[in-house]
Amino acid sequence: MRLLIADRLPQTHVERLRDVVKELEYEPDLTAETLVDRISGVNILVVRGTRVTSEVIQKAGALELIVRSGAGTENINLEAASARGVYVTNCPDKNSAAVAELTIGLLLAVDRRIPDQSKALMDGRWNKAEFAKADGLKGKCFGVIGTGAVGKEVIKRAKAFDMSVVAWSRSLTDEKAAELGVSRAQTVDDLVARCDIISLHVTLAPETKCLLSAERISKLKPGTIVLNTARGAVIDNRALAEALRKGRIRAGLDVYEIEPGEAKGEFADVLAGVPNWVGTHHIGASTSQAQTATADETVRIIETYVSTGNVENCVNFAKETPAQFELIVRHYDKIGVLTRILSDLRESKINVHEVHNIIFEGAKAAVASIELDVHPPQETLEKMSARKDEIIQIKLVKLQPATLER
Repeated sequence: MRLLIADRLPQTHVERLRDVVKELEYEPDLTAETLVDRISGVNILVVRGTRVTSEVIQKAGALELIVRSGAGTENINLEAASARGVYVTNCPDKNSAAVAELTIGLLLAVDRRIPDQSKALMDGRWNKAEFAKADGLKGKCFGVIGTGAVGKEVIKRAKAFDMSVVAWSRSLTDEKAAELGVSRAQTVDDLVARCDIISLHVTLAPETKCLLSAERISKLKPGTIVLNTARGAVIDNRALAEALRKGRIRAGLDVYEIEPGEAKGEFADVLAGVPNWVGTHHIGASTSQAQTATADETVRIIETYVSTGNVENCVNFAKETPAQFELIVRHYDKIGVLTRILSDLRESKINVHEVHNIIFEGAKAAVASIELDVHPPQETLEKMSARKDEIIQIKLVKLQPATLER
């Protein structure tokens, strides 16, 4: 098994992985362009920010597994990986506390104008009258959009500052909101209308792109603070920049729609040079604690895969199967039984989507569940059933739409 680590990983974890695979290459300075020339023969690829393009995947004839040593997988071409049957995994929830800490740090920096105050002092200027005008956080209405792992951590910290919390998520119910100790907004628009501070914690997907749209930004209360430690494109950055220029709102941001592809580069986002916001360099997860936890999970995923073949945290398994029917076959546990069943289906030009075979106690019999795209011909079912020395019973079940979801 050949492993390529194409991003920075703690040296201790690199050494741990040397004991897991036969061959390990550590090249943390690879880019999307240079990775193309290094991917041949690699079975497992580990990345953090390095982009894995469709060209990389096409050149990777031996690639089986891509591990994103972090939470988001936007830097990996999932469509290309799925088309080649390459597993893509991530390390969710390992950096939630770190991102939440930065979120609150940005909020404090915006409210108390900490960067401006620090710069004034560095420049030898004392201006207490100017900077003694903060609103303060106690009693503010704090809105959280997205109640996943990071959102939950942010909620805990916001409540510690005596702020009331309003939350919205597609999966948030009244019961879950009560458990979190928050008020549930019915819609994003409802949350926007109620809150003094809005913090985004959703993944980037087609339905979340520009979730905080120009229209919603125009409806923000004057003086609202917008926080984004999720992904830059979940906000309409042009509309945000315009609102910041006018001084209607303020912002604390760690992520941007346009970011340099490498660790160093020019910041060319539309927000560059715009006033009334505080920013960091997409480092929400970049604490020693978070990096160690993420690296530990990376090692665990690879250890599990190499030793058992199991894929932990896979993100590109289909959420739905196109199968319409399930063929349930109780059979004797003999050599070739499943092979003949699958051969019968192939001869009937029926595509098999998934097969699960479970052995009964004693290993005398088993049950196979085979998901099919169409109803098999009656003669095919009768042909299978006729093999009485192999088949105990055959049953065909029509899958319901709710059943199709994993």
